Amino acid sequence: MTVKTLLLAGSALALVSGAFTPALAQQSLEDRVRGLEELLGVPQLANDNRTLEQRVMDLEALVRAQRGTAMAPPPSEAAPLPAQTSPPPTVQAAAPEPKPSPESVPEPAPAIVQMVKENSERLDRIEMRVDQNIQADATRATRLSTLEQQFSDTSWTFDNDRPTIGTGDGRFSMTMRGRFQIDSAFFNQDENINASNAQVKDLASGGVVRRFYLGAEGRAFRDFWYEYRMDLGGANAEGQSGIINIARLAYNIGNFGNISEPHLRINAGVIQPLFTYGDGVSSASITFMERAGVVNTAIFGYGADARRRGVELTFQQADIFRPGDNFVISSAFTGATTTPAGGLPTNTTDEGTQVVGRSVYRFLSDSYYNLQAGMSWAHIINVTGNAVPGGPRTIALQDRPEIRVDGTRLVSTLGSTNLGTSILPSNLPIRGGDLIGFEGGGNFRNFFLYGEYMNFGVDRDVHCLGCTPAGGIAGVNPGDPRFKGWYVEGTWILTGETKTYQVNATNREMGTFVNPRVATPFNPSSGNWGALELALRYSTLDLNWREGVAGQTLAQAPVGGIRGGEQNIWTIGFNWYPNNVVTMRFNYLIADVDKLGFVGTGANAALQQIGQKFQAFGMRMQFSN
Repeated sequence: MTVKTLLLAGSALALVSGAFTPALAQQSLEDRVRGLEELLGVPQLANDNRTLEQRVMDLEALVRAQRGTAMAPPPSEAAPLPAQTSPPPTVQAAAPEPKPSPESVPEPAPAIVQMVKENSERLDRIEMRVDQNIQADATRATRLSTLEQQFSDTSWTFDNDRPTIGTGDGRFSMTMRGRFQIDSAFFNQDENINASNAQVKDLASGGVVRRFYLGAEGRAFRDFWYEYRMDLGGANAEGQSGIINIARLAYNIGNFGNISEPHLRINAGVIQPLFTYGDGVSSASITFMERAGVVNTAIFGYGADARRRGVELTFQQADIFRPGDNFVISSAFTGATTTPAGGLPTNTTDEGTQVVGRSVYRFLSDSYYNLQAGMSWAHIINVTGNAVPGGPRTIALQDRPEIRVDGTRLVSTLGSTNLGTSILPSNLPIRGGDLIGFEGGGNFRNFFLYGEYMNFGVDRDVHCLGCTPAGGIAGVNPGDPRFKGWYVEGTWILTGETKTYQVNATNREMGTFVNPRVATPFNPSSGNWGALELALRYSTLDLNWREGVAGQTLAQAPVGGIRGGEQNIWTIGFNWYPNNVVTMRFNYLIADVDKLGFVGTGANAALQQIGQKFQAFGMRMQFSN
């Protein structure tokens, strides 16, 4: 088939249709030849046995004749072209049929010749435009392929010492994370403490690797988020091999990059749920070396600390009720920890389950300030503990004096009550418990103020074996203990930066204030020292309930009283941020622990003060990317 044959067939088809379209370009050659035959007045014979090649050759001969000879009027104005009375003889394989001669073709009208000429020129122009379109399409395809290649290529970033690898389309990413905190502390106790009844006479000064996190986090298929973290550190009383701190998978519904869109996140695995403001702030961004005592007591006692197996549902949206606001609500169902501090499981029944949650609303915000308020809640459903049928299941509500170099807990419900006739303190047997907490505060320019109050209690179990309170009646509940605690903290960033408000986050830091972004990183040669911050906090944790008064004997003390102690601490802090990954924290603590305990033997044993007052100086060096 010659190129001319195809051009003529295309010309005829263009004349029939009046315009060239991509659909016509894909019509079969048979349709295009038939269209040209109809245009030139060649009759369609029922018994036409000519091949397609023969029909095209006949049309070529007819057109050549039309272009060089004067012709009669077109078929619509004169007699039609004489029709063939019989089909041409069949072509033999050995002797192909000769091409028709010009003399055998009637002379067409001049109008037909002119029309064919014009349409041939039109066909040339159309083909030129088609070629141009093909070239333009090829160019666009090349550009698109280039963009697609760019999106499919992997990329490396190293922002703030945080190595991240990801695909160009953002569907997959992985970030390597690390955090280590090296703590040192020096305790100053009363020089006459050995002559007192103080429960702990020697708080150990020294140093400890408080945290040593290694892990990775990222996204998969755009909407799945994952996080895995090992903890190789711990306080002296928590010396341990590496444990799984977090291993979770989350599915995010909504465009995470647009904070004004609603976001729904389902989080499951080994999680650390959203619970309380104090724990919502990452350990890398807490203002002081340790969180307030009431926060630690709440998260560990009510099932919201790290290493918890659980599932969590979180909703967040900014500008939900008014421009500039932010609403977060989250609730989680958690179980026992995977591996508690110390490295060995202690949950003999593995039945500890809780429901915890937090909700917070930022109601005022502009470029100078952010104000928000919220609440937290928790409910203990089942208590882990003794596998012996009918045996006691207990809880330990406790914390250290807001510094972890010495792991001693000076206030604790562990061994805080008396059961039966023994003057030796026992653990508190319970069936469940609940907590309610309230929070509020914000920042104005480079000033920050925030506080939390929590009220929590437990449902006492008096029906388990040996669980009758001292001086009580078997099966009679003297009351369900309630405890409380609160703190207020404030900061002033001397260099003018502000704490960063987290509207949303891939982790639990939604609706929190984190470290300031350093405006001028440390560089002595240019006179830059990073960011400097002064901080002050007062906290109180009261784990006493009907504790009695000093001098009372076991028979005189309130039935079922809980003597966990009350801890009040002033903390003065100074924080230095040389850059966005290195932090130095300096804390000075003034602590007052008020706690009663039985001193003596037999009937002479009476409640005496076993608490103490002391000061401590702590220092932390931190790297966190």
